[in-house]
Amino acid sequence: MKNKNLLLIILSALVSGIAQQPLNLGFLLWFSIIPFIHIIIKLKNYKNVFKYSFIWGFLYHISTVYWLSQNIGTIPIIAFLSMILTVFYLSFNTIIITSIWFYLKKNNLNYNLILVPIIWTLVEYVRSYGMLAFPWVSIANSQIDYLYLIQVSEFTGIYGVTFWIISINVILYSIYKEISKNKIYILTIVFIFPWILGLVLYKNVKSHYFNDFKIALIQPNINLSDSRNFLKGQQLLDSLIEQTSLSLNKKVNLILWPEAALPFHNINNGKTFDYIKERLLSDNEISILSGDITNEGNKVYNSVVLFDKYGVKSIYNKQRPVPLAEQVPMSETFPFLQSINLGVANYSSGKKDILFEIDNFKFSSLICYESVFPEINRRHVNKGADFITFLVNDAWYPYGPEPEQHARQSVFRAIENRKSVLRCANTGISMIINPNGEIIQKTQLNTKAMLIENIKGTDNKTFYTKFGNVFAQILFLIVIILIIKKFFGYDEII
Repeated sequence: MKNKNLLLIILSALVSGIAQQPLNLGFLLWFSIIPFIHIIIKLKNYKNVFKYSFIWGFLYHISTVYWLSQNIGTIPIIAFLSMILTVFYLSFNTIIITSIWFYLKKNNLNYNLILVPIIWTLVEYVRSYGMLAFPWVSIANSQIDYLYLIQVSEFTGIYGVTFWIISINVILYSIYKEISKNKIYILTIVFIFPWILGLVLYKNVKSHYFNDFKIALIQPNINLSDSRNFLKGQQLLDSLIEQTSLSLNKKVNLILWPEAALPFHNINNGKTFDYIKERLLSDNEISILSGDITNEGNKVYNSVVLFDKYGVKSIYNKQRPVPLAEQVPMSETFPFLQSINLGVANYSSGKKDILFEIDNFKFSSLICYESVFPEINRRHVNKGADFITFLVNDAWYPYGPEPEQHARQSVFRAIENRKSVLRCANTGISMIINPNGEIIQKTQLNTKAMLIENIKGTDNKTFYTKFGNVFAQILFLIVIILIIKKFFGYDEII
């Protein structure tokens, strides 16, 4: 029996992990968690809950983010250890889910099952905050291929999609235990409802082109070895300028350069700025938005800089440096940690939400990893952003699936806020996504490319933009109330 349980846990975790890969297999998660539920529902003590939950969590996460071990920016043993530590840490999310459920469960099977999607979604929500937040592995990200289904994120964010996935698994398991017409009806309604709602929402998006405002995305395809070779610095800048000059006759208003577009130059440096101005900007009114490294006193930031021929106009400093790769956790609280460099550098964290503005159009620009965080994006839209830009460098992972997983999550940011998303990557995948969540243009991985588009905008703020994660917060409140009731001995069902 133990071997059978272990086999079911392994099967469930691995199939769920495969569904997260960019293979158009997201539908597997509609039923892949059933074996996990089947095992957990029968456990009698916390020891077994911990054991089976950890096994599931470890295998699911390692099959989702195994690519961490392929990081070419460090030595193989460090890359492998970082993957193992990350997966080990993420596995405790599954333990927390099942431990809360085990604490709250009652003898009523149906009541127990209702709690599963509530607690699962809650833990995913909480995991998106804090110093080591990592919403990358949310099971909602597996559904990006189903455009109508994920339209509901306009109201619930990604957490409504997670809730739906787990609910489908729970209902199917309930039918497996005891089939009935009522359960079939419930399954049919729950399954079909978000697709119908999504179709209505999709057709009701009222977007319009920003007249006479055209944007060019430049993908320079600077590989990691070249970006670390100082002797190639001027060659890389000249190549970027030459590639960009091809967009000048397209009458563009804004040019995007990605993160790490200038590995050996700094826009605030007078000579670099004058060189770019002479080669690109002196005879036109074009603005350039570029990744850059900036300094404020003794602090160094991974930044976005907007500039034109008159100089630097605005700067945004990355608020969420990648833990360990870009910042040692707690280094801003304990200054002695600032001298440690485990990755690219030990950057400081930006503290302000900044909007850029050109020709009365306002827009946000977040950097790489920040694109996976729903909250920081909605904050910028609430401040008045007409569209969203992401400047990205995925050179650490020259092969899939990391660049694909990373790029695809931008679709949710477009739907949540009903804003166009322009994702300008260095060696990753550049995209232009409209407010419906449709990918209008897309580049290939590891190619030099340019995208030009007159993008669309919308006039209204979505429910999610205005109110944020109300759906997840309601679930949070429900669980807190149940825990308090249980703790004080008031365990009756209201």
